[in-house]
Amino acid sequence: MSVVEVSNVSLSMPRTKRRQGSGRKHRLLRIAGETSRSMVPILDNVSFTINPGDSVAIVSGKPLLRTSLTRLVAGTLNPDSGSVVRSERVVAMIGIARAMGASFTLRQNAYLVGGLMGMTQEELTEKIPGIIKFADLGNYLDRYLRVAPSNARQRLAWSLAMAIDARVYAIDGTLVVGELEFRKKCWTAIDALREEGATFLISSHGGKHYRRFCDRGLYFDQGALIADTTVSKALALARKTRQEPGGE
Repeated sequence: MSVVEVSNVSLSMPRTKRRQGSGRKHRLLRIAGETSRSMVPILDNVSFTINPGDSVAIVSGKPLLRTSLTRLVAGTLNPDSGSVVRSERVVAMIGIARAMGASFTLRQNAYLVGGLMGMTQEELTEKIPGIIKFADLGNYLDRYLRVAPSNARQRLAWSLAMAIDARVYAIDGTLVVGELEFRKKCWTAIDALREEGATFLISSHGGKHYRRFCDRGLYFDQGALIADTTVSKALALARKTRQEPGGE
């Protein structure tokens, strides 16, 4: 049985642009902050399944496509048409750190963001000591985030996500975070999860983590799923498209 089944999904997203033109009317509209809005097609009739234990890379030259698809699989975004069916809970590791407030303590941020991710207050009370320990932020638990180390947001967000009782992860951005030693801890943790049968869908900024971690690549071009193949072949297709005139 598949963990996620994406069937005939299409999606468009709004794009806002400032008014253009050199006439007086257009200049006044720009000064007033008026904008024009259009819908941009992102996905076009896309179908695929993710099976238990898969580590899937989203390969595309369009960052908005990668992020949107990750959100669709995680359930934080709905398609315009088609369906996304999940048989298990999907942890959405998408922009978690941005939800934290600099004027809150790390403990308060843990409760805030953990709650947004679906953890109960009781769960968080039980798990926060271990989360903070993993994040190497024990000395800052009851201090404001703004005085914590510069990468405290990412370390705390990553540790919170990994503390959730789930087996499926949708990750947008960096697969591991922090300085070298903390990244090693991250790799050890997610490698252990994968060996235990956890499932990952990953949207990353480059091919390095894809090659290191993923066993399958979904290559998209012009909103369509072109190939469901190995990571190496998917990255090769992306390179070829970039080299062609008019390519991504």
